[in-house]
Amino acid sequence: MNLTAKQLRKVALKLGYRIKEGKKHLLVYGELGLVTTIPRGRIKPGTLAAILAQMGISKDELANLL
Repeated sequence: MNLTAKQLRKVALKLGYRIKEGKKHLLVYGELGLVTTIPRGRIKPGTLAAILAQMGISKDELANLL
């Protein structure tokens, strides 16, 4: 998958996460605090896999949310 930070931001908001925007990263917060960070721009495959694991969703679920 070739995704950007903007697309992942929309997915995180759909899942009920809060987003705080920094200069180089988006900070994703859940009920218990910081869940993950999303770097701005294009997301590399390994980074995407780590972000999805930290958010608790699979690539199939991500595809359905886009």
